[in-house]
Amino acid sequence: MTGNNQTNTGNGDGDVQEEDILAVYGTQDPVTNDLIHFTERKRNFAPWHHPVKQIVRDRQWATLTERLIRERISSGGPPQVLRYFTLPGQDLLDVKVLIEACTPFNVRIEYFGFNSATVGEEESGNTDTTTTGNAPWVMTESALRQAGHITSEAIIHPDRLEDIALNHSHAASQLRTRATFDVINIDACDHLAYAPAGRNHSTFDALQALLCHQMPAQKPWLLFLTTRVDPDLLGQPGINFQSAINQNLGVSQSGFGAALAECLDAEELKLATELNTTWRNHDTRFLKLYSVGLGKFLLQFFSGQPNLPANVELASVYAYRVHKDEPDMLALAFRIIPDGPRVYPPSVGGAAVIPNLEPARAVRVAQRAMRLCDIDDALEKEDDLREAAIAGTQKLLQGSNYDIDEWHKWLATHDKRPLIIGV
Repeated sequence: MTGNNQTNTGNGDGDVQEEDILAVYGTQDPVTNDLIHFTERKRNFAPWHHPVKQIVRDRQWATLTERLIRERISSGGPPQVLRYFTLPGQDLLDVKVLIEACTPFNVRIEYFGFNSATVGEEESGNTDTTTTGNAPWVMTESALRQAGHITSEAIIHPDRLEDIALNHSHAASQLRTRATFDVINIDACDHLAYAPAGRNHSTFDALQALLCHQMPAQKPWLLFLTTRVDPDLLGQPGINFQSAINQNLGVSQSGFGAALAECLDAEELKLATELNTTWRNHDTRFLKLYSVGLGKFLLQFFSGQPNLPANVELASVYAYRVHKDEPDMLALAFRIIPDGPRVYPPSVGGAAVIPNLEPARAVRVAQRAMRLCDIDDALEKEDDLREAAIAGTQKLLQGSNYDIDEWHKWLATHDKRPLIIGV
């Protein structure tokens, strides 16, 4: 940590050497201090440094992004740039993982996003106290740019994500300068109803602002959303999700009720009672219902656009533990496929009839949510998966200047899922 910055030479002449250096060069300036701190191995580990998070990075973010690029190739040639919205940590781990997916196709990443911790805000898990200033961030970004992996337009702004929901904010104005994104990754540490101190807008408000930004998209795009979930933290998003589900249940012969009942292992005739119970109890059924509710909300949003509708597919959903003894984090991946603009012929009075495809599409969301994967359980039981996750995480941490021996010790004493890594 910051208190262990002196070098012990072990030969007793360290003080003399230091005096000589000070006599010749004087005291170090802040920039030099930053660079020296950067060369020290980092030992401040966060939840996303556990191999369980690597499963999300590899099997969800990287795999689906690679598939998106392949689809673009098959439909007319690979994109030169992947436009990527992100909320990165200082090590840009998510960007590095996507670079591995993009490099074989000669695709560079043009990322855009926010991280308020870059201006000195020490939030839980967002800053590494073994470093000072922004040197790790700047040097990582510079290295990626010099290697040709990211474009000159890639930028992270020191704003809060939630500020994009405030129309006249700097964050919102910067977002408006950007084209639609190919991939949006909201890797949130907290729940969707969370609003930072002193602000009225939540993460959910920011999500809706991004959905509006994406409405003109002409090609399929990906939405990755990692969020804390808890029956006590549903807030306004939970109200919206419940409303979206209940509206579909009111559509006769849609098949959605049967699909949802099967997803929750419930009786369709008693579904209303089962839903009330499920929303209040933190278990696997709650995680599945939350996933369906979010998917239904997205479907309702895009299906309700009369001229720019889109389909929403739940590609995958993973659950794992962070704060509790049962899974309380969901990592969801959605694929949004624009239907293409609708053009209606001239008419005298009356509203055009919009095709109601949403209930049938909602059935597929419920069916997919049935396949929710507890990746804590998978990490424990699947040797190949565990070894790949450990190797992938270690590669990222080594490339970001972390002390791997200390990481092994941290894993061995992890409070949720300790891992012993053989030397």
